[in-house]
Amino acid sequence: MATEEDTINVAVIGAGFLGARIITEMLLLGNNVAVFDANIAKQKHPQTALNEVVGNLLLESDRQGLLGLAEMAGPKSGKWTPYADEPPRQAKACLSVAEAATNAHIVLEAVPDKLEIKSKVFAEAVSTARPGAILATNTLSIPLKNIQEAVMVEVAGSGPKAHPLPAALRPRVMGLRFLSPVVFIPFVEVTLSSEQEKGIDKEDLTGMLRKWGKACFICDIQGAVDNAEQDKIDFIRVARERLRLDTATAQRRQVIEAKLRATLRMGPEAASRTWSSDLFKETKCCICLDEKPTVPSMLCGHVALCEDCAGVVESGTKQCPMCRERFVRRM
Repeated sequence: MATEEDTINVAVIGAGFLGARIITEMLLLGNNVAVFDANIAKQKHPQTALNEVVGNLLLESDRQGLLGLAEMAGPKSGKWTPYADEPPRQAKACLSVAEAATNAHIVLEAVPDKLEIKSKVFAEAVSTARPGAILATNTLSIPLKNIQEAVMVEVAGSGPKAHPLPAALRPRVMGLRFLSPVVFIPFVEVTLSSEQEKGIDKEDLTGMLRKWGKACFICDIQGAVDNAEQDKIDFIRVARERLRLDTATAQRRQVIEAKLRATLRMGPEAASRTWSSDLFKETKCCICLDEKPTVPSMLCGHVALCEDCAGVVESGTKQCPMCRERFVRRM
């Protein structure tokens, strides 16, 4: 059972198709979740409206058998109580971005893919979030550095009104993409600038993902070249090649993930027995879903990665994507 100190405060901005699934997954993982969605905030009873959105997705997971596999109770009205020995869980409906972001460790935006909207959301969130909070964008069409620059202008001003910000107060915008259908999917995609790749931003983000039990792969290191036109070409290429899970693969990953979460809750010994079972036998690399897995992890023994994707894991969370054990390449 997670303690209050272990719990991550997550702000989710936007509760549309993607945002609703992110909210639900964050609740499934046991986070404190606060939400601002413009349409929900206009409702007569915003909390009831948000509970209905999340409740429908939990019911969907229950019908698919995923909650049962994770040994979680099905949803009822209002707050959801997945375990009898833990308090109920509910995403808090807020009336502004600033309210949702209050004391947040991470702000996840799921708003329309327009630069001016995303930059204003993050600028407002920074005013109430914890110092150094991670601002995570799910954009598919806007280069990360464009969002970073726009947020900096919103926060610090421009022209004569601009005022330099101390390094500790600079907004930390990173790319974090949740793969559809999001709930019970163990992978996320990370996009960083070349500066973030070398610094503490990468360490802080991957550390948070480890707490969630998420394996990540670095989609792109933006700003790694000096040629702006080449940066644009590289961004378009990477956007086209981004990983998308087909329905059959996504469903299989969800079943495995639900079983794993139930086992991890039972403790290390139970998890060890599960890792050595047939649950995680793979015929294709579990990240690219294309190449034959050839790279074994020395600690857990899983052979679930091809050569290229093993390098991606080594530069990301350094965890076996199957069991979350530390990934150490067996030579």
